[in-house]
Amino acid sequence: MPLTSSDLEGFLKKLGIEYRVFLHGETYSAEKASKELGVSLEDIAKTIVFINERGEPLLVIMPGGYKVNQDKLAKILGFKKLRLATPEEVLNHTGYEAGGVPPVGHLKQIPSIVEESLLSKDKVHAGGGAVNATLEISPKDIVKILNAKVMSVPSSPKKTN
Repeated sequence: MPLTSSDLEGFLKKLGIEYRVFLHGETYSAEKASKELGVSLEDIAKTIVFINERGEPLLVIMPGGYKVNQDKLAKILGFKKLRLATPEEVLNHTGYEAGGVPPVGHLKQIPSIVEESLLSKDKVHAGGGAVNATLEISPKDIVKILNAKVMSVPSSPKKTN
């Protein structure tokens, strides 16, 4: 049974973290969340699960308008390659279904990276545990909860149609 936004709220309450969860129409992409919430793509923090060549997960928290350069990131981190996790792998590692994965509150502790530009924000909007929920949280709290590495993630702006 997948985790839900209620599980996420319980996790954050237990830690005493300041947050808000918004329920709305489905926003399984950063672009949709940006439009639904009326915020810029840079205020959206998307949670991406990658898998390295050993089958180990890596969590990358990125601004919504950017695409990770997987080859460069793999090289920087000392991996041969990184690939996007399948929806089944996302569920197995995080406990959440793809499209609603929050940056925190996962089934297991996953090595994590937060794109340093997110730390210039007081709050970001991220997956809220379901495709119809968004979490508003401080990026500094994300880093603290995940014990994440903060770095400039090699990326490029996503092409918009």
